[in-house]
Amino acid sequence: MKPSSLDYSKMRMQKRQHNTTDNQTRPSYKIGEVAELLDTTPRTLRFYEEQGMLMPFRTDKGTRLYTKDDIVRLRVIQQLAHLDVPLCSIRELAIARPESRSGDEASHKVFTLLNELRVDVEKKKKECEDAQQQIAAALQLVKQCFGCQEKPTFQDCKGCPVEKKTNRSRLFQLIWDQNQARE
Repeated sequence: MKPSSLDYSKMRMQKRQHNTTDNQTRPSYKIGEVAELLDTTPRTLRFYEEQGMLMPFRTDKGTRLYTKDDIVRLRVIQQLAHLDVPLCSIRELAIARPESRSGDEASHKVFTLLNELRVDVEKKKKECEDAQQQIAAALQLVKQCFGCQEKPTFQDCKGCPVEKKTNRSRLFQLIWDQNQARE
């Protein structure tokens, strides 16, 4: 089987890693390699740089080179973005220390931002737990329909034991046919 371009890119990065003395801080990854590694686009990486969330090394010719530390930083940005943390909040965290005049000012800014993030993530965690409960309840009911020969419509399901329990999960507002709400 022929290796893909991703395989070649990873091999180049692994080879480069073995040739460096300080793997974490030596700039050695090009923007395309990092974008491929992180399953994103070079434009996204440039956007993060424009927003001040990342400062890759630049060669004399302007080529961006990234370190392992940069890649870890990008993974944190991605993780927060995947949790739907607004990019402006991620940016505030990224620039709080460098834009502060003292450690005291920085620590207070960062503390406040992290506390806001904690509250937001806790809220999302509760929403996820609720969604898990709704999914579990829906799964239990749907499983009871295995083997049913009736057409899956509200009319054909009238009187079905599952139909009587659909209020146990809000997901049935999406799953059950819309005609139910009209009758």
